Order: sequence, then C-alpha cells, then structure tokens
Amino acid sequence: MNVLQEAYDLNTFKKRGKLLIDQIGKTHELREKRPVIPNCQPEEQYQYWKNSFSQQSDPLELFEDVINRSILYQHPNYMGHQTAIPAMSGVLASLVVDYLNNAMGVYEMGIVGNAMERVVAEHLCGKFALGDHAGGFFTSGGTLGTLTAIMTAKTHFLNNNNKESENLCIITSEQAHYCVERAALTMGLGRDGVIKIAVDDEYKMDIEQLKEQYDRITSEGKKVFCVIGSAPSTSTGAYDDLQSIGNFCEQNNIWFHVDGAHGAGVIFSSKYNYLVKGIEKADSIVMDFHKMMLTPSLCTAVLLKDKQYSYDTFRQKADYLWQIEDNDWSQGGKRTFETTKSMYILKVFTLFKEFGDTIFEAYINNQYDLARDFAASILRKDTFELACIPHSNIVCFRYIDCENANQFNTLLRQEIIEDGSFYLVQTTLDNKVYLRTTFMNSETTVSHTDKLIHFLEEKAEYLKANNSSSKI
Repeated sequence: MNVLQEAYDLNTFKKRGKLLIDQIGKTHELREKRPVIPNCQPEEQYQYWKNSFSQQSDPLELFEDVINRSILYQHPNYMGHQTAIPAMSGVLASLVVDYLNNAMGVYEMGIVGNAMERVVAEHLCGKFALGDHAGGFFTSGGTLGTLTAIMTAKTHFLNNNNKESENLCIITSEQAHYCVERAALTMGLGRDGVIKIAVDDEYKMDIEQLKEQYDRITSEGKKVFCVIGSAPSTSTGAYDDLQSIGNFCEQNNIWFHVDGAHGAGVIFSSKYNYLVKGIEKADSIVMDFHKMMLTPSLCTAVLLKDKQYSYDTFRQKADYLWQIEDNDWSQGGKRTFETTKSMYILKVFTLFKEFGDTIFEAYINNQYDLARDFAASILRKDTFELACIPHSNIVCFRYIDCENANQFNTLLRQEIIEDGSFYLVQTTLDNKVYLRTTFMNSETTVSHTDKLIHFLEEKAEYLKANNSSSKI
C-alpha cells in the first residue's frame, strides 16, 4: 500500500474512528478527575510540539496527546470565555461536514448547505419578528459577521446619500465588543470613526448620552450611518436598552445593528426574552451559534430586515463562478466574504432537527439562572463584591478584603490558572480589576460554584499569608 492509498484506506478510518469516539467518551466520563486547564507556559508548549512535529506516530496517539494537553470546556469547573460546550450531535455533524468538505460560495458546490442556511435564517428572522422581507446567512464568527453587517449599513447609506463618504462614523457603547472598532479600522473609518457612548450603573449604553453625543457630532459635520446596540456586552454581560436605541434610530433614519453574538439567543426563552425587547427594530442582527447555542465553532448568523441589501455590499462579476449577476440566495458567495465556506450550517440544522427550539430555551434558562444564583452567593459574602447584578450568564466580581484590590485580584486569578482546578478570566471596569465567570457548561451546578467560592477564599488567605510585605 503506497502513501496515498494509506491516507484514504477505509478500514483504517473506520477502526480509528471507533477508537477515537471511545477515547473522547472516556475523556468526558472522567473529566472531573483532571484539571480544567493544564499548567503549561507558552514557550514550554511550543517546544513540546516542535519536538513532536518530526516524530511520526499513529493519529490516535496524537489526538490523545492533544486532548490531555488542552483546556477542557466540558469540565464543570470551566467558567471562562464565551465558547460553547457543543451538543454531542453537533460534534457528529462536524465529522460529516469535514468529510463532505462542501464549499458554499457556489450552489453546485454547496447544494445542501445553501438551502439549509435559508431555512434556518428564515426561522430566526421569524423569531425576531423582522418582517416579510427579512433573510440572512451564516458566516465564520461574530467578528466577520459584525464587519459584514456594518459594511452593509455603510453601502446602504452611500447608496441613499449620493456616495458621500466623507466624515462617516458609527456609534456604539464604550462596553461594545472590540470587533466593532476592528470593523471600523478594516473599513478605513479609523478610530475617530467610532463614537463610544458612556454607560450607566448597569453598564448599559446611556440613552441620554447617545442623544447628546449624536447632536454634538452631527453639528460638527459627522455622518452617522450606524448605531450598534449590545445584546449583551462582552465584559459584563449587560444588555443595552434596544427598545430606546431602536426608537432613536427610527427617528433619525439610522441603520440599527444589534451585536447579539453572545446573547441574542434569549429570543428562544420565554423567561428571558424581555432582555431583547426592541430587537425587532434592528436592521441587522449578529448571533453566534458557537457561544450560547451549543454549536461547535465557528458558526454565526447574520440577519437582515431586508435581505436584498446584503447583495449590494458584495456585488461583483466573476464569470467562472456565476453566469448571471442577480440576487440569487443559492450562491452563498454573492453576499459574504467567504467563497470556500464550510457547511457548518449542518451543525445548527442538526440541533433544530433533533430538538427544535426547546433545547435553546432550556439551556439559556439554566445558564442565566445559575449566574443569578452565583451572584446571590457572592452578595452574601463580605469579602467579595459584584460589579453589577448580572443580566446574563456573565458575572463580574472581586475580592475586597485586601489593601490593593486590583493587584490582589490579578494575583488571585494567576493562582487559579496555575492550580488548574477551575478556569475563569478577568476584566477591568472603571479601572477596577474584576474576576469574570461565564457559565457555559450546562453541567455546572450550584455545588460547583460553591466550591469555586470556597477555593477563592482559601487562595486569598494563602496570598495574604505569603505576601504580607507587598501590601496586597
């Protein structure tokens, strides 16, 4: 058997596939017996894989090594970044996606995927009540989705304002995701092209400040073509007042975009959908299925109140791809950056097909409830404080029974990482360092969060006992 025959040997593939599923299953069953994150410094990790690179081995040995040396989101003590713990059927869908390897820029290359995208996008537009002309598509991540939506807003503005491109700008909250500013830089607006509005005590965009800043910058000759609301912001998990922002945009004829990458999925929850009241006023919405929608990365919905606008943004001639220049939904490359886009929509379609909307409501309710329970536990402790009462599954808190809280909480978080028993991150709000938990794992319970608080208290006492001279 030559090397190419070996690479495509079906019997080897089937044998390894079964063994790999067993290996993953064993990892999942024993997940609480290992650290959430192995304590390994970047240079050490690099050297390990550099040495491994030239040593040929069975892929199963490699996969086992990768699993053991990786952070494990499936561990109930994972409370860190906003990355989904994929539902098992979504993991299986990933195998089908990679086997078929269908690109979606052209219909013939993505026969199933392009049709699935339309079905799911229409379902989502119906949930958000965007109207009869709404539609959308999927793209690779919230950053690319946000860029696509803002570019569409800009194209719409220019088409309706005689291509006047001077002094264009967008408005968003000072707590908005960094991808908004990155989109502005990519589009050539510069940092001056992003007007950031102050937030209130709950870290929501201050609506009065929005009105005042809009009046000020327009009087200076700025042309606002888009206002962006967060649902929610990344650092704090706070939902902006979408109803008020939507009303403002309607009154001033401005494109209203909702960055719902993390939390627009509450539309599926009868308990928490009040958080996105007013989202139906949006001209565009971005929602990541690889965050709060249980789907493997990357998979982001971009929804538009008028689906025709997406074609204007990317209209171009490419005879080897498309013979007719029209707004054809089946040709995915006509309205996205991507041509060789993966058929990751199958992962989403699989979950809807298996569970319908109910799985997303159950998941969101579970995670948002847990965050509120955790916040209540923090409030009962004199040694901790909250940044704000949580809106979502994100909770920012910090240890305060110390002299220098910023330094202390930074050290405390480092202790957590080095230990590996838990994983959480940190953020800075109003020049204060906070520990930040995001409850992504549906198997994380109050017992795990109670253990986290106890663990933090023990580490805090250890730090105070061993760093008495550093005034922490």
